[in-house]
Amino acid sequence: MKLEKFKEKNKKKIGIILFTITCILLITGLILYRTFAIFETNDEFNVINGSVEDPGNIYFAFYKDGVIQKEMPRKEEGYVLDESQSYCGVLGNKNPDIKVSMTDDETIKIKGVTTSRTKCNLYFVKGAYILGKAIPVVTEGDGLFEVTHDNVSGTLNDEGFKTTEYRYAGQNPDNYITFNNETWRIIGLVNVMTSEKNVEQRVKIVRNETFSEVYNTIQSNDWTEASLMRTLNEGDYYTRKGDYTQTGLQENAKLMIEKVFWNLGAPDAKQSPTVEEHYVQERWNVTIDICSNNTCDTYEKGSNEILWEGLIALRYVTDFFYATGGKNRNDCLNINIYSPLSETCLEYNWAKTSSDFELLLSPTVIIEGYAYVNELRTNYVAKAHHAVSYKSDFKPTLYLKKDVKISSGTGNVNDAYKLKYEIS
Repeated sequence: MKLEKFKEKNKKKIGIILFTITCILLITGLILYRTFAIFETNDEFNVINGSVEDPGNIYFAFYKDGVIQKEMPRKEEGYVLDESQSYCGVLGNKNPDIKVSMTDDETIKIKGVTTSRTKCNLYFVKGAYILGKAIPVVTEGDGLFEVTHDNVSGTLNDEGFKTTEYRYAGQNPDNYITFNNETWRIIGLVNVMTSEKNVEQRVKIVRNETFSEVYNTIQSNDWTEASLMRTLNEGDYYTRKGDYTQTGLQENAKLMIEKVFWNLGAPDAKQSPTVEEHYVQERWNVTIDICSNNTCDTYEKGSNEILWEGLIALRYVTDFFYATGGKNRNDCLNINIYSPLSETCLEYNWAKTSSDFELLLSPTVIIEGYAYVNELRTNYVAKAHHAVSYKSDFKPTLYLKKDVKISSGTGNVNDAYKLKYEIS
């Protein structure tokens, strides 16, 4: 075989070809990078609350239930950002140092960006904003569950009523918060009538620890007359005196509480209501039908007030039941609310009590003109004659103002949410 010396002109020719190919690849890559296929956003979003002064533009790809979208899903659709799935990076790579989040005013916050042309993949799922933090809903296990109310017509405050609420349920969900320098827990985002008599949704919380054996001197099952009501809203607990010098409300905690109208409806124990039926009856107005052997009689609620405006009260019966998780959740929500509960229903319920008698807010109609109070016991809800006048345990329960937000924490028992209150 004849060997020829490699000519310089061939070397130059190959160099020109390689240079041309390299330029084409770079231009193609740049075009693809800027395009991001069908989900390219026309606007270039600047970093919000970024860690560097001028990080350049960020591009977003939106996913709704795992399917790519051309526009960002809105919270009006019931969607929130799933921070655990969402990520940012260059050329599609995940950068763990970049943190992405979204507030309830739909402001996207990106922290940790140091490179321009960063792309963020944002995944949206069903959920709700709890104290400004996007929380995805779950359908099993522990977490935030969606609760739908199908029959709220005729109740006291059905105008403007939201048919969907969000409640924490399961054995031990991440719903711990620090309030009043104590551990409290988030019941959920629920319907309530504000002082302006508008039905809105607020975050409802309950003290984690129980106050034990407090005797109420006024013997009445009407919360508006009970001495415990006065203790919590104007007495020693509210003023941090007497038995509550260490555990009463602090001034910063008072600022966060919303004054609302609490429904004092009297559910009908003789009808063996389910949880949803009980929920409607807790908001019952004036009369209720009691049926037996296909015959129904209408009874008056009695002299008790049907609304009370105040800051602090007790849990409803349904606040306990809607906290039930586990694979048998639906079965537990459809049993007679006054029957003994199965171990399954109790095991997967963070709101259960260890008390012999924990007072609840709603009285109970069982015969004409006579109301009993409800009590939460270790394995069932009981109808107790002694009402809120008896020596019993209780847990303060309240609604937070809408401007109260989570400042830090994960909600875990070892990392409870910390709160901040910013007046808008």
